[in-house]
Amino acid sequence: MKTTFAITTTLFISLVLNAVNSNAQCKGFTKRNCLPELAPYSSNGQLNSALLFPEENAEILLNLNKGLSYRILVCADPYLENLTYKLYDQNEFEVFSDTLKNYSSVKDIKVTQSQNLKMKINIPQKNNTTGIKRSGCVTIMMGYKD
Repeated sequence: MKTTFAITTTLFISLVLNAVNSNAQCKGFTKRNCLPELAPYSSNGQLNSALLFPEENAEILLNLNKGLSYRILVCADPYLENLTYKLYDQNEFEVFSDTLKNYSSVKDIKVTQSQNLKMKINIPQKNNTTGIKRSGCVTIMMGYKD
């Protein structure tokens, strides 16, 4: 009984530490590679990042306020090459789309009326000859200025 409890506790702690380590890796990647590209815009204070695998998709809602200019930054591990993202308005009309070159893409937007945009991210399939699944960090940041 004690052995089972010890194994379960050890497994739980290792899973928690692995999740914390993954989050820390994404934060480090973002600070080194993404944050400088937000200038001269001020960060809105939100850091949206996740570890994703090839063939995965993600969605995020972005709130834009009237009268401000925004910089939307998508930044990803170079392993996730050819990541594409699309911005949609409330009516699911495609506003913008791009494919990452190197590891980042920047879109500057001047907002004339407050709106919510939906960003859809798609990571294409990647040939994997080793059989080992590898993930990479994807970060979405938004900056603003008057």
